[in-house]
Amino acid sequence: MSIRNKVQESGLLIVDPATWLFPEKQLVGLDLALMMDEYAVLREKLFRERVQALDPVEFRGKVVALYCSVDAIWPPWAVMLLTARLQEGDANAGPTSVHYGTPEEVRLQLSIAGIQAMDTGPYLDGRVMIKACSKADWAPAMYQALSSRLLPVVQSLWYGEPCSAVPVYKRQGRTS
Repeated sequence: MSIRNKVQESGLLIVDPATWLFPEKQLVGLDLALMMDEYAVLREKLFRERVQALDPVEFRGKVVALYCSVDAIWPPWAVMLLTARLQEGDANAGPTSVHYGTPEEVRLQLSIAGIQAMDTGPYLDGRVMIKACSKADWAPAMYQALSSRLLPVVQSLWYGEPCSAVPVYKRQGRTS
């Protein structure tokens, strides 16, 4: 007597949020606080000197997250100046892209962008389960983005694992 794999027979398509998680190793944070004086004040001359001292090559192939870790007053042109310095010269010399936000915020933004760009063709009229058990704790925004992307095309959407699932959505009938 062989053991039947009822999960495999069910036709459930499992979606793992980790598929779209932006790789942490490709992301580097650059804290504006490190370019301010000891009183967390942005002084233009000092700031420009420190920005000019940055070597864009150090950020080659990375995504840069610009943020400020201290409660400071700084003008919007500060991030513009940093972005200009990091992206000047040869397009291959510096970072892949520059974003504003903490590394965690930028990683989430890029992960959601990946979800929004995903091909939904394989899930068309499918019974889809968004995997819950994982080594990482996903932000609710990841689950929201996956739901928004998949709901227009799936027959049903579930959350959890095949052994313990929560039904989220079931299409009642096609109107088109």
